[in-house]
Amino acid sequence: MGREAIDIVNDTRTLVTKVASADATLREKHEAFDGLVAAFQDRAYACAYAVIGDFHLAEDASQQAFITAWQKMHQLREPEAFPGWFRKIVLTECGRMTRGRRLRTTSLEDGEAIASITNDPQRKLEQDELRKTVFAAIETLPVNERIAVTLFYLDEQTHADISAFLDVPMTTIAKRLYSARERLKGKVMSGFKKKVSSRRPSRSASFAEKVRAGLYDEYVGRYKFDLRPDLIITIIRDGDSLISEAAGQRNVLLGRGKDLTTTEFDGRGKFFRNRRGRISHVVYYEFGREMGLARKIA
Repeated sequence: MGREAIDIVNDTRTLVTKVASADATLREKHEAFDGLVAAFQDRAYACAYAVIGDFHLAEDASQQAFITAWQKMHQLREPEAFPGWFRKIVLTECGRMTRGRRLRTTSLEDGEAIASITNDPQRKLEQDELRKTVFAAIETLPVNERIAVTLFYLDEQTHADISAFLDVPMTTIAKRLYSARERLKGKVMSGFKKKVSSRRPSRSASFAEKVRAGLYDEYVGRYKFDLRPDLIITIIRDGDSLISEAAGQRNVLLGRGKDLTTTEFDGRGKFFRNRRGRISHVVYYEFGREMGLARKIA
C-alpha cells in the first residue's frame, strides 16, 4: 500500500472514530462527518450513477446513503472498514430508489448535452448522436464493469482506492477496466469521461450542504410524553441550529454524544434509535433528574 493510500486510510479512521465518539459534541461529530462526505461524495455518486443510470436519482441515492451511514455508524465495528461498509449502503439505497419504479428508458442520456463550442446545427446534431452512442454503449457493460469505469473516470480514483471501496483485489479492478476499454471505443470513453466529470458532486458545495441538512433534520419533529400526553416538544432546524419549543418556551439546543442540551438551563434530552437507525424517542432530564420519556410522533 502506497503512502497516499495509507494516509487516506488513517484520515478515514480518524474521522469515523470522531463521529462514533461518545465524548464528541454534536458539532464535532458533524464536522468529522463533513470530512467523510468530502472524501467519499464523488465515489458514492459514481457508484450510484453506474447502478441507476440516472443523474438525479443517483444524487438522491448517494445523499440518502450518507444520512443512513450517519444513523448507523454505531454498527461499524472497524473504522478502517468504512469504505466497503459505506459502499454496501449506497447499493442498498440504489435498490430502494429503483424498487417499484420504472426508470425512463433514456435515463442514461438524462441531463445537459455535452457543451457545444458553436451554434452550428450540424455540429450539435453530431454531438447529440455521439452522446446517444456513448450512453448506449456504457449501458451494455456488466454492472461490475460499469461501476469500476464510472469510479475511475468520474472520481479519478486510483486502482487501490477503487479496490478498497468495492472490496475486491486490485487485479480484479484492473481486469474490469481493461475489459470495459476493450468493449468500448476510445471516442466513447472520452465522451463518457467528459459527461460524468461535469456532474462530479465535489464541483460545488450543494451536495454536502444537502447531506448536512439531512443530519440535522433527523431530530426535527414532534415528541409526546408518555406520562403527559398533553405536553408536546417540537424540534425545528434553523440553519445549523436546533430549536426546541414546548409549553411556551423556546430553547436553543447543543449536542454531546447522543444528547441534546439546552443553553438556557440544565435540560438534557437523550435520544434513542430503533433498529432501522431512526430516532424513536427521547428521555428528558432536568438538573440530573429524569423527567420522562417522549416518543417521536411526527
